[in-house]
Amino acid sequence: MSFVISSFRLKSFYRAAMPGLIVTGFACASAQAQPVELPTIVIYANQAPTEASKVGSAVTVITSDDLRDKGYTTVADALRTVPGVAMSQGGGHGAITQARIRGAEANHLLVMIDGVSVNSVDGGDFNFADLAIEDIERIEVIRGPQSGIYGANAHAGVISIVTKSGRGLTKPEISARIEGGSMNTAAGGMTARGSQGIFYGSVSADHNTTSGYNQSRFGSERDGSRATTLTGKFGADLFPNFNVEAAVRYVQRYTQFDSQPFAGPFEGLAADQAFDFNQFNSFNGRVGATWTLFDGAFVQRLGASHYDEKRNDDDVIFGYFKSDGRRENFDYKATLKQNTQMFGGETHTFSVLIDRQLEFLTENSASFSFDPAAAAFWAKGAERTRNGLAGEYMLDLPFGLTLTSAVRRDDNSGFADITTWRETLSQRFAATDTRLHASIGTGATNPTFTEQYGFFTGSFIGNPNLRPERSTGWDAGVEQAFFDRRAVFDVTYFASEFKDKIVLVSAGGGFLSTTENAEGISPRHGVEVSAKINPAGWLSLAGTYTYTISKLPDGTPEVRRPKHSASGSATVNLPDGRTHMTLNAVYNGKMDDTWFRFPLTPVTLDAYTTVGGIISYDITPMTNAYIRAENIFNEQYEEVFSYRAPGFAAYAGLKVKLVN
Repeated sequence: MSFVISSFRLKSFYRAAMPGLIVTGFACASAQAQPVELPTIVIYANQAPTEASKVGSAVTVITSDDLRDKGYTTVADALRTVPGVAMSQGGGHGAITQARIRGAEANHLLVMIDGVSVNSVDGGDFNFADLAIEDIERIEVIRGPQSGIYGANAHAGVISIVTKSGRGLTKPEISARIEGGSMNTAAGGMTARGSQGIFYGSVSADHNTTSGYNQSRFGSERDGSRATTLTGKFGADLFPNFNVEAAVRYVQRYTQFDSQPFAGPFEGLAADQAFDFNQFNSFNGRVGATWTLFDGAFVQRLGASHYDEKRNDDDVIFGYFKSDGRRENFDYKATLKQNTQMFGGETHTFSVLIDRQLEFLTENSASFSFDPAAAAFWAKGAERTRNGLAGEYMLDLPFGLTLTSAVRRDDNSGFADITTWRETLSQRFAATDTRLHASIGTGATNPTFTEQYGFFTGSFIGNPNLRPERSTGWDAGVEQAFFDRRAVFDVTYFASEFKDKIVLVSAGGGFLSTTENAEGISPRHGVEVSAKINPAGWLSLAGTYTYTISKLPDGTPEVRRPKHSASGSATVNLPDGRTHMTLNAVYNGKMDDTWFRFPLTPVTLDAYTTVGGIISYDITPMTNAYIRAENIFNEQYEEVFSYRAPGFAAYAGLKVKLVN
């Protein structure tokens, strides 16, 4: 299901949309839903803006209001309630947090912020740790293979994050938030945005710090963290049909963690280490121009983006590790819309995208003191490029049927080129308020730098002959609404066949290893269910359930993919019009993991259910006070083997609109 935004904001959102970024709101009910209308236009499910009821891909949209009303403080908290998404966090705040969609790997998911790919340059995944929501306007989760539009890494889906903009505001808006609570946690943020004449802008700052808790099963040493996020978005409508916009984001994070010894009584287990830390800095920026002609029938977008990340890890087991990676993208997209009368009034939309990506990585490690060749190679760094050409055709027929067809060709340096595609269908039946939706496509994931070039010749050797990982996946579902859309349900079945999986193998005995493309098919299938029910104006209910089977070619279950997961929420607005309460519950079924000792040992993580909530009160129209709690029943569980998850925590905060 999707959420309403005014037609003015939709139009301005579209004019300023970054090339290749697609805003979606689809017929899959989200756990964050509020009793609001469906939007008439969505922007991110296809290469061109599309009405919500015409989107064939499975998509969930989370708005800034949803994030606020449900009491979430990070993107990861919100993603736990999205069907088809499995989260794993190796400890508390700041710990490595990964997302997996439909049983795929973490690096099979493309993550974008304001149109910039922010996946790790080295590992290909994205760490959602402490990803703050202060500056976020909306999040779109697109499930299923999207490589036919976005290329590599959009193998199993896309998570696109759009930050706030001041465009269209009639007067300035300044808001601030402060919060404190358990584990000596303190957090605060401020956002200012507005527009003046042809110019508009938004700036935001967020900071949090905590002393944390003991993540290890042993000892009592606390693992704290702190993070700062600064963002800005600025633009101008230089002419009625020409817009330029720039967006920047800087993140600085420091986290203490417990490493896993490879020998002794704590072999492969997180053990108290007072001096282990991870420091991470990143910057992403994008500038784009949008030129609209012929009353919106022809739209051209030109953009350039930059992403860099600096990582500094240090632990008593392996010593220091540092990496410096950057990614640069250049893209051009043109979209042409044409109406004909062959079938009684249909619309054709053609889109063409050209892009070029350059990636560069350097590394430095304590282990390089034993390997001069690796030290010399990574000091110089490794570089690779990708050139992409993509096209999409959308046919919207007058009897409620919308079809899309997309194809993309990527020319890669260092490994095989690849062609991917995607087809979607949406059929509406107005008489019964029923909608059928389906999609099918291919996904691809390129080898990582380490898989391709190696790391330390005494332990891991790269494989320059690796092929991109590939899959063919499809989904089909039905959305059914009742009682004038006061109740909306969606059920979607998905399946994929994954091949050329890159796996770790022995390379000559001892601890020496390398990677290769595994033989055989890794099957994945499951069901996603979502519901939104508004039985009364003061009550809103939402829920999701996901069933996932994900196995290796030999039938072994993939790790950190629960077979069963579910979420539910209830929001109550009291008659005084000032008091609001939300209760959230997340269930994660038991799942397989690995004990990292020699030899590697399979383990099973227990199922768990966490309950949290928020109570807020509008002191004045400009001031809101709240109390929120996490893991109310103090559930003891692990999402990553041997790393304890946070227990009960409570926080109090105040939100103030300084100017509105």
